[in-house]
Amino acid sequence: MRLASKIALNTIIHTAGKFGASIVGLLIVAILARYLGVAGYGQYTTVFSYLFFFAVLSDLGLYVVVVNELKRSRFGEEKFLNNIFTLRAVSATVMMVLASGLVWFFPYDGLVKLGVVVAAVSIWLSLLDQIMVAFFQNRAEMKRVAVAEIVGKVVTLILVIIAVQARMNLIVVLVVAVIGGLVNCGINFSYLLKFTKIKLAFDKVVWREIFHLSWPVALTSVFSLIYFKADTLLLSVLPANEIYAATQNETVGIYGAPYKILEVLIAWPAIFMGLVSPVLSRAAGEARWEDFKRVFKRAMSGLLMIALPMIVGAIIVAKPLMVLVAGQEFARSAPILQILIWATAIIFLSHLTTYALIALGKQKKMIGYYLVAAVGAVIGYLILIPKYSYFGAAGMTVGVELFMLMATLVLLRKNVAVGLDWKLLGKIMVATGVMGMTLMVAGGINVVIQIVIGAIVYVGVLYGLKGVDKEMVREMLGR
Repeated sequence: MRLASKIALNTIIHTAGKFGASIVGLLIVAILARYLGVAGYGQYTTVFSYLFFFAVLSDLGLYVVVVNELKRSRFGEEKFLNNIFTLRAVSATVMMVLASGLVWFFPYDGLVKLGVVVAAVSIWLSLLDQIMVAFFQNRAEMKRVAVAEIVGKVVTLILVIIAVQARMNLIVVLVVAVIGGLVNCGINFSYLLKFTKIKLAFDKVVWREIFHLSWPVALTSVFSLIYFKADTLLLSVLPANEIYAATQNETVGIYGAPYKILEVLIAWPAIFMGLVSPVLSRAAGEARWEDFKRVFKRAMSGLLMIALPMIVGAIIVAKPLMVLVAGQEFARSAPILQILIWATAIIFLSHLTTYALIALGKQKKMIGYYLVAAVGAVIGYLILIPKYSYFGAAGMTVGVELFMLMATLVLLRKNVAVGLDWKLLGKIMVATGVMGMTLMVAGGINVVIQIVIGAIVYVGVLYGLKGVDKEMVREMLGR
């Protein structure tokens, strides 16, 4: 099998596994949101939002290093991997212990603080698992990752149902998350041992080279973390605005449910870029700039084909969709979804501009923009959240993501004159408009049926207008 075809096949498998796991994940969210209620789900969201900060600090950009450097390391694959795995274990342990200690100084209730200590084990496992996933991605063996992730999610779903039926509290729910993570990590670890030996390794020379390779990614990850997750964290610690919600937990719960939908949706462009990125990198490496611009244009069109109908669809069906996903109590989250869906669509597009810059070797030039975005986001959240609560947080999130899209696009165009297929964009907009009118006419029926009808109409109109770029699909699949 040719390399491009193998990459495509593994990306398809990873996509199927990721979406299968995402569907199970949404079922878990649906059950927990209904069981815990707005305030309880706010506590659940606060626990993981708080820990996510420490998880990114412990990341150190190691995932990208494994994916890009493992096979070509001068130290040999096994030695390089063992040192990275050890470094990740050390950084994850330090950060999770630090997170579990510092949380007692935050203005959270006792249940959230204890929940952080429990859930820290789950995050620690996921951080180790990430290195194994990077190994399998480097080897184009993503079917193993898909199996592990789906099995872990299914085990979590079963245990969540049991916990809910037994009327268990938040701590037991978080223990369930730990067990699910342990299953996922355990399966991947057993797979990993079939390829290589794993042992602790503390080679200073190797660690020094790893840091040299990873620091730009680590730095940008920290800055992107600040502007991507500071909203939820600040909502959890700033006093609640009683106009919108009675408590901080309620505020985070109302914001957290649609935010979870956002997190599920943005997994898709990351997977899509797994197909596009190697093609862009090859074109840039061989200085085939016309090919680079053509692939970029087609990829942007592909992302817009998803992003535009997603925005219109979410705005129209936001309320019934939130009720379907999280229950009637979360109907008031619908306006937040209508705002955050814009941020989601922008993230779709910025994935492409960011990966294109990485393909050009310009990732270090993005650091300044990430810094500006992080500082601007924190200032904006501190000003807007006390006044407008979750509406202020959602609006600022859209603004920051738009800034990063424009910044990366400007930086990209300074190096390569990339463009947009305006004719195809017009066809996408027409198909999206017809879909939107169909969704409004079909309002009042079951939201799942409504969405299916809208999707069929959209694809049918786009296909009729000859808006499906078959050549792009063939190129991404290496055919």
